[in-house]
Amino acid sequence: MSRVTLRDVAERAGVSTAAISQALNDRGSLRPETRERIKEIAAELGYSPNKHAAALRSGRTMSIGFVMPDDADDDTAKSWAFAHNRQLNALVRASAAHGFTVTVLPASRPDLLATAQLDALYLADARTGAKLLRAAASRGLPVIARDLYVDVDRALSIRTGYDAALHAGLDHLAGAGARRVALLVDEGDHPRDEIARTGYLAWTTVHGVDPLVVEVDPAHRTIARRVRDALDAGADAILAFCEDGPEIYLQLEAMPLVIPRDVQLLALCSTDCALNERLGVTHACVHPELAADAVFPSLGALVPAPLGAPVVVDLPWELVRGSTTR
Repeated sequence: MSRVTLRDVAERAGVSTAAISQALNDRGSLRPETRERIKEIAAELGYSPNKHAAALRSGRTMSIGFVMPDDADDDTAKSWAFAHNRQLNALVRASAAHGFTVTVLPASRPDLLATAQLDALYLADARTGAKLLRAAASRGLPVIARDLYVDVDRALSIRTGYDAALHAGLDHLAGAGARRVALLVDEGDHPRDEIARTGYLAWTTVHGVDPLVVEVDPAHRTIARRVRDALDAGADAILAFCEDGPEIYLQLEAMPLVIPRDVQLLALCSTDCALNERLGVTHACVHPELAADAVFPSLGALVPAPLGAPVVVDLPWELVRGSTTR
């Protein structure tokens, strides 16, 4: 069955294609009854606008570029491969819902931007997309970045809430009487953990507390030992940004300690908070998977013309209190 065109609707309605366009887009000076009649005829014929044709006429490509990190060659990179794939899948789903496609670009190939037809470049991990970010900025291509403020005219910064959740967690533990909070993070320089380290060190400086940052190997094989190291160093509370709240809880339960009297625990979770909730672990729940959905409401402002300043969008997060804090 052939696609119903604008001309088909115009012939049935007995008006010009320009009048059809005005009616369907609620523009022009058509009489209300004419506008409604045209809409009814379009619906009866099953007419739907060709979004891609309209996009081409306006200079749009209806495609978002996704920066994919290069092949994982160490434990740290491999540990984050799953998160990168989740971000790509989320962007594909959100793009399809808005009539867009996704073009995947290797992080090490900024030269591909010269021939790629994109409306914007999406960086789920700013650490691995620096070369493409610079190339996109030099070409005036709109840039969308997670947890990175890109100071160019056509940019969207999506803040996942890691920084806000960190400070809320630290304040909650301190308010419950914690005197020394240990921060557990993954080894390496992933943006999420860098946000945690930077924010934690600033918080301890302001509050006059000696910092205690404990790093866990990417595979989390050393987590039991690192929990003991934190306690031996005098920690009476643990803020776990390594997303292993349930395992840390079980480690503490096996020790001659009483939770939360002797030690408090507050964990971060960004994939599935259900287990923390079932165990009663106080946790900060962030939703980085919503970043892809935040792209499209702001995309229209990025594409047509430069803005005066980058757009910033904050994703929701929540602090869920359990039995592991006072």
